[in-house]
Order: sequence, then C-alpha cells, then structure tokens
Amino acid sequence: MCGDCGHSFSEATFTPEYRQRKRHINHPLYELLASSVSLRRSASILRVARKTVERRLPYLALVANEHHKKFLDSLPPVTQVHFDDMESSVHSKLKPVSIPLVVDHPTRLILSFDVVSMPAKGKLAKASVAKYGKRPDHRKKGWATTLSALSDLADQKIHITSDSHHMYPDQIKRYVPNATHERVTSRRGCVVGQGELKRGGWDPIFSINHTAAMFRANVNRLARRTWCTSKKAENLKRHMAIYVLWHNETILAKNDGRKPCSPFLGLC
Repeated sequence: MCGDCGHSFSEATFTPEYRQRKRHINHPLYELLASSVSLRRSASILRVARKTVERRLPYLALVANEHHKKFLDSLPPVTQVHFDDMESSVHSKLKPVSIPLVVDHPTRLILSFDVVSMPAKGKLAKASVAKYGKRPDHRKKGWATTLSALSDLADQKIHITSDSHHMYPDQIKRYVPNATHERVTSRRGCVVGQGELKRGGWDPIFSINHTAAMFRANVNRLARRTWCTSKKAENLKRHMAIYVLWHNETILAKNDGRKPCSPFLGLC
C-alpha cells in the first residue's frame, strides 16, 4: 500500500500480467503452443475457454519478444549465419506469406524473422488475383527487418550463406555492408511436403533448413498439411515468436549445456 495516496498494489501491477486471471496456465500454454498443439486443443487440455487461450496469445508473444531481445544482447558477436525464406499462407493458399529467417551457424539459434505478404506463384497466381485481387509484395520489407536486426549483432567479418535467390545479394549488401555473402545451389526436398529437408548428401545450409523444418513440426499452423490455419499474419508471427523462445532457451539450451529458461516461471 502506498503511504501517500493509500492505493494498494500487487506484484503484477507494473507487469504485463496486470489484471490477468488464471496466470497458472501461462507456462503450460507456452509449452503446448511450442509443441505443435493448436489453440483450440490447448484450451481443451487446460480446461479453459478457447477465448481465454486466444486472448493469452498476444501476451505470450510480448513476453517472448522482450526476452528474445535480452537474449540477443547477451550473445557474443555473430560470425556465421544462414539466411533464407520460408513460405506459408494466411486464411487460404491463395494468400501466401513469406517468412525471412536468419539462423546462427552452427548453433542453430534463431536470430530474427518476420512475416510479410507476397503474391501467389505458379498455378495459384491466376486464381489468387481473380478471388482476392493483386496481393502486395512486401518481401523486401521483411528482408530489411531481419537483416537490419542482424547488423546489430554481426561481427565485422560476418559470413552469410543463402540459396541462389537473385535478389539476396543486393539486400545483404544494403543492410549488412561488411558481410561476405556466399550463394549455394538450391536442392530438391527429400519428401513431398518437406521442402526444407534435402535429399541425401551434405547440405551447405543445413542449419537454416533444419530449423525451418522444426518450425513446421512444432508450430502446427506452419505444417504443410494441417487442419490449423492462421486467420491473421499477426497471429502467425506471435505464434512463431513463442516457438523462437522455446527453440533457443529450451531445445538448444540442453545441447549447449545451458539451463532451460522460462520467463513464465520466473526462471530467466
């Protein structure tokens, strides 16, 4: 209680948890959403309303993003990274989105990502324009966001490896001017529907391809064949932010000999 005004305060007054009920579900919900469980199924498992889980998603993403910034500040300068784009969709396959991704090599730490709109390609292009009109192409904006974040972490002699996309060299030179850029030839996926995992042999950008495959395995709305579909790009980005925290601070923490961390249990 304040001695001057007489108002009462709690430990949550100046935190994101202020006026939040059922705080005990935060950590188990975080674990479920990072383990290929949908919002609806998470609500069923935790015995809460679906609306409760939906409203908790922005909060979990906010905490995850804040912790990710602190985590990046604690890292030494990055010297080798892999850069590439994943592709998914929002609401319909006729509304594709691009997910630029930067992964540290060889630790496979996820450093930055974004979710941006892109036009449909191939056989879906004509149907997409006919039904929803011409979609904006914001891929350059996504590359700017991810590469600009990388420039703050990069060592003076950073080496960036990507696939042979013709637009990558100019974007990397623009946002990470001190980097040396190596392009490798793209290869066919090992199984239909798993484009990131390549057929036998050595994969020069294995770190990012394996991480992208883990995204698809652990964020159910990113799976190639799934019942779960993102209705909004913003919620897809929130869900991915939650997985980034789990990936860096739980999965890879065990590999690196670090203690697993969860800000929802006050263990960070």
